[in-house]
Amino acid sequence: MALVAFACACKDSPRIPGAPTAVKVAVVDRAQSAGAMRYSAEIVAATRVDLSFKEGGYVDGVAKAPGVDGKLRLLQDGDAVKTGQLLASLRRVDYEQRLGEAQSALAQANASVEQAELDFQRAEKLASSGSTSPAELDNTRIRRDAVRANLEGAQVRVAEAQQAAADTNLRCPLDGIVVKRFIEVGALAAAGTVAFTVADIRNVKADFGVPDTVLPRIALGSTLDIATEAYRDTKFHGRITRVDPTADPKSRVFEVEVTIPNEDGHLKTGMIAALSLADTAVATAAQPLVPLSAVVRSPAHTGGFAVYLVEDDGKEPGVGTARARDVELGDYLGNVIPVTKGLSGGEHIVTMGAGLLSDGEAVRVIP
Repeated sequence: MALVAFACACKDSPRIPGAPTAVKVAVVDRAQSAGAMRYSAEIVAATRVDLSFKEGGYVDGVAKAPGVDGKLRLLQDGDAVKTGQLLASLRRVDYEQRLGEAQSALAQANASVEQAELDFQRAEKLASSGSTSPAELDNTRIRRDAVRANLEGAQVRVAEAQQAAADTNLRCPLDGIVVKRFIEVGALAAAGTVAFTVADIRNVKADFGVPDTVLPRIALGSTLDIATEAYRDTKFHGRITRVDPTADPKSRVFEVEVTIPNEDGHLKTGMIAALSLADTAVATAAQPLVPLSAVVRSPAHTGGFAVYLVEDDGKEPGVGTARARDVELGDYLGNVIPVTKGLSGGEHIVTMGAGLLSDGEAVRVIP
């Protein structure tokens, strides 16, 4: 009921005074059966990764791929990529200079360690013969330990410079497709700048929400049939791989994830899919179903709900009169609500613009 109240509080764009209110209308449908309920879901990639440069610098190159004319062009959205493939690189001059400086410092540190070892060995011989004091031997040992520590620090700096130089190359971590490229050759990319978004669509996911009354009938690993508008004659098969343990605090529904094999790549990210859950319908075949957007607060009864029916006056095509009809609602189911009292099915109701109407107002039906 909180969802319905929120929908009733929403208002559409302002209308022109005196003109019939523009609305969209649909015919009230019934639940198809007592054993299945339809839901809509959005297709998303099973794995989606934003790839960023760890270091900053000017973009020196972007990988190329053959275009429709067979000629090479810069990698773009929709191109296939492989694990380990070089996607882009930064200008290496600055990093190679730092590496050279670090390697030079390492060579100096090695020479200092070698000299310190010789000095310490010489001091040991002199100390054993009594030609030098124990304090001098200790000083020689301390100098040797200090240059050894400097050597370790120089080795770390060389490793860091080598890694920084390697990080100027951005490589793909998975087999997939480029969802978006954000960089151009010659652009200055700061550390952490997202250069590519790559997705693995060999498996895709369909996410949808269900009320708590449906949860006992959902089992991890069970199979579902998925349909899309793009491929009406094809049924895709997926498995339930996740059910959220907590409900969304706003919608009060639990998100369910279905994983669908997509080796042929027919299913694209952003597609809308339809699916049905067997034995999950709460509504009976005698209960009409209305979309959430059609339900408004009852103008006649405080705290009640209503829908607006459109009566054809026969005066002008597409123009009619909105009549409020009080209804009693069942449990929220996906994108629709069953009506337990007030409708019998087949009525023409307002599905968009209902929040602007009053009883008896003229309306114009738009496609």
